[in-house]
Order: sequence, then structure tokens, then C-alpha cells
Amino acid sequence: MQRVITILIALLVIFNIYAFLNESRVVLLIGTTLLMPMMGVYYGFARKWETTGIDKLMYFACALGGFSDLSIYLNYRGNGELMQITLTCIVHLIYIVVFQKEGTHVYSLGRKNLLKLAIPAGFVFFFFGFVLLKVIPDTVFLVTVLYAFEVFILVVLGYFRPVNKKSYWIGVIGVTLLLIKDVLYSQFHFINQNPFLHSVMDVTNALTYFFITWSVAISQNDKSVVPNYSGLVSKFLKFLRNTHIVKMIALKVLNLRYQLSIIYRNYLS
Repeated sequence: MQRVITILIALLVIFNIYAFLNESRVVLLIGTTLLMPMMGVYYGFARKWETTGIDKLMYFACALGGFSDLSIYLNYRGNGELMQITLTCIVHLIYIVVFQKEGTHVYSLGRKNLLKLAIPAGFVFFFFGFVLLKVIPDTVFLVTVLYAFEVFILVVLGYFRPVNKKSYWIGVIGVTLLLIKDVLYSQFHFINQNPFLHSVMDVTNALTYFFITWSVAISQNDKSVVPNYSGLVSKFLKFLRNTHIVKMIALKVLNLRYQLSIIYRNYLS
């Protein structure tokens, strides 16, 4: 049944892209609203409709995600964008709670964990700080800043989940796609409303939440907890630990942060 739901989700994404390109607003409204609930149905079949604490949170996140997609098309009193970002923040907050309930902790800032923090931090800082904040409307400014901070936390926790290898890597793909999805979303809604860009955004959006949902379902079905620092990543981090590359990168990051803080202070003044 999971394969059937997966195929239906893929068909729904194609259906939504077709509806958007043909400017069928009502049809698109229905299609986009169904996407996240379909993720919940997939999760339900994957978990045999268990109702543990994490399961209930996942069902709620998928249901709320449907309202999030619906709000931007209804655009009640011109606040569709604000409502969608706010509801999406709540959905991501639920995922953060789920990851923490799985036992995820950000350990020390040791060298082996530096990249897991530096990559999402650098991405969120540069994109949201130097690109997005310049073009977003004032009505969604504060909630977008909150959203950026929340995305950083969610991605970092996704990189540290202490789950089995399959669930871990599927989750890593999901939270990484989240960053890409948000870039495409921002580009389309605030910079360049290109139909092709919207189509790619639809695909990455569906893949993001599908991989996160799939990952959590796997981890809940397999309660064995194993370290997530295995395989190629472990070897790569061990190699870095035995070289001076990490120290050089860390110093450059600190230096860059200092220079950017100066730029910000001069800009604000």
C-alpha cells in the first residue's frame, strides 16, 4: 500500500504542476491542499496506524501542512503569505519536537561535528541575510526571520539524529532538500515568478516532506538506535580531524563572521 500512496503522491505533484501551468486556480487549490494529508496517509500505512506520541505529532504536522498550502490560495484579507509562512513554522516546529523525541542532541562543537553545524548555518546566514531579507515585504519580515532560525535548527537536528543508517540518510536528504525548497520558494514569490521555477519548487517541496515523513516512519518501526557517524562520513571526518583543514576553515569562518558583523553595523548605522 505504501507504494500505491507513493505513486499517488507523484501523480498529485504532476497534477498540481499541470494545473498551475494552465492557471486552473480552483483545481490547484484542491491539489496542493491534498499533498500534505497524503503524506500523513503514507505515514499511517508505514506505521500501521500506530498512535504513539511521535505518530500523533506526524499526523498533526501533515494535517496542518494541508491548511498551510490552502491559506496562500485563499489569501484571506491579503494575508495568505503571512498565514502560510506562520503555519509552516508550526509544522517545522513539530518536526523539531519529533527529532528531539527520537533522542537527537547537538553534541559538542568538536571538529568532527563542525561541518554539520557550519554548512546549514552558513547557508541560512548568507541566503536569508544577504538575499531574502532585501526583497521580502514588511508584512512577513519578522515571521521570515523566525522561519530562517527554525530552519537552521531543524536541519542541524536532522544531521544529528541517532537513528539507523537508512532512516538517517533519508532524513539528511529531506532536511537538505528543505533548504533548496525554501530558496526556490523565495525566488518565485519574491523575486522571479517564473512558471518553470514554480514547477521545480513543487517537486522539491513534495520530496522534502516525503523524505522526512519516510525517515521518521522507518526510525519508529526500527527502535534500535545506532550511531549516525558511520561509513564514509565517519572516515571523512576522521581524515579532517587528522589534518589542519578544519582549523583553517574555523579560523576563516570566524574571520568572515567578524567582517560581516562590521558590514552589518556600518549598514545599520
